Amino acid sequence: MTGRDSVLWLLAMCSLGTAAWRGNTQPKLITLLGSDNNVHRFTGNDTHPDHFRLIVQDEQNLLVGGRNLVHNLTLADLTEIQKLAWVSPDNDRTMCSMKGRDFEQCQNYIRVLTKISTGRFLICGTNAYKPVCREYASQPSGYLMEREWSGRGSCPYGPNVNSTAVFVDGELYSGTYADFAGFDPLIFREPLRTAQFDSNTFNHPIDFVNSFAHGDYVYFFFREGAVECTNCGNTIYSRVARVCKSDKESTSNVIEGRYGAESAEIVYAVFNALNNGSAVCAFRLQDISKAFDGPFAGATEKVPDPRPGKCVNDSRAMPSVTRNFIQKHPRMEQSVDSFFGRPIVTQVTSNYRFTQIAVDPQVKTPGGKAYDVLFIGTDNGKVIKAVNAESADNPKKVNTVVIEEIQVFPPAVAITSLKIVRHESLTKPRLIVVSNSEIQSIKLHRCDSNILVNNSCSGCVGLQDPHCAWDKQAQKCVTKNSATRWNGENSFYQSIATGLHGSCPI
Repeated sequence: MTGRDSVLWLLAMCSLGTAAWRGNTQPKLITLLGSDNNVHRFTGNDTHPDHFRLIVQDEQNLLVGGRNLVHNLTLADLTEIQKLAWVSPDNDRTMCSMKGRDFEQCQNYIRVLTKISTGRFLICGTNAYKPVCREYASQPSGYLMEREWSGRGSCPYGPNVNSTAVFVDGELYSGTYADFAGFDPLIFREPLRTAQFDSNTFNHPIDFVNSFAHGDYVYFFFREGAVECTNCGNTIYSRVARVCKSDKESTSNVIEGRYGAESAEIVYAVFNALNNGSAVCAFRLQDISKAFDGPFAGATEKVPDPRPGKCVNDSRAMPSVTRNFIQKHPRMEQSVDSFFGRPIVTQVTSNYRFTQIAVDPQVKTPGGKAYDVLFIGTDNGKVIKAVNAESADNPKKVNTVVIEEIQVFPPAVAITSLKIVRHESLTKPRLIVVSNSEIQSIKLHRCDSNILVNNSCSGCVGLQDPHCAWDKQAQKCVTKNSATRWNGENSFYQSIATGLHGSCPI
């Protein structure tokens, strides 16, 4: 495949301006974890930052990629049971230094880490600005490297490049940069890539955010400069590209849209304004697919058959009229609106910005309703726990409840990753919180802390936390894991919508 065979369709959403936002991050609880004895911590090297980024759950273990190392930790308490050391060769570090990079940049930062089968892992590192990928097999004595190949196109060159990768059906799909200087962004599935140095494909600056597989497609989420708006200054749009998994010979069916997910699988995304302010919005793949089936921007002629963007077995057999249409009309006309019609959580001050998000999906309450519980990381060490209290009753209305603000790391430390983990070895699910130099495992809730809810029915119900309810029989605030009668609505007092219950003593 040559570069000109790869095409993207761009589907832009309206940019988010903070003038229309109102902050809604006032928490019901403020928690400092220093006094919480149910917090587990892991710190790596004390002499330099580890640049922790990737976390992958492998049954009862947690794999963490960092600087020159992959750490294997227990889910139970983050105890290190094994580690894989991978240091760049001296000649690669020397060449990196000769090209103007400093000592820290010329290390090997793990930026692709995925499980490909039981006991087998695909790992890629920056390798002193000469990316390399390896396949490892887990052995009782350690990790055995079985093969090695160039990571160009699969892994970023430097430690601070925002990139993403996902392993699907035996193939690694990546969104990153394929050059030392950072001028060649691409979506890549070996040996195929998007068009090189083509402003219709990507527009600088590019930041890849995330990727996942769904149905026939692999979706890539990223930010880029807005080519649709010539007089808007440094306007940044968030986009989605989707690649057909069924295309055996080309990535010509890459399609871009805006953050979304299907009705039962909402995708939540963090947005940051250029000056200040952050927001969390939700989108559906159903709405994105509808936009992909809509009109192409600037197109007046008939849309060819097969329609651009539809999956074909071999895109090399695509008619020339379809290829020509793609080159002339790379963008869709319609944008995709957020599912609830407005942001769910907003922060409009300059105190901090959102950096990461993890979702505990469809948490069932004793009354049978289900809510998505959001955990939002910030650049000042906090995790914000929030819920849309209207979501179970009205999909077009937002009533934001910020349940808790948790100071996990010191205020100067940004959260780089969040992950909710579950396993039979854990009595309760845990939230893994990651910074450059430390990893913490914390509880998802504080339901059983009598101090936090004032040891009262009204305090417990007032949290509006789907994880928590007042047990009438035990006369205490409990969660599902500690209440065998959780599905019995008459046994509990709870009100996510209002935070009030008439049966709670005043």
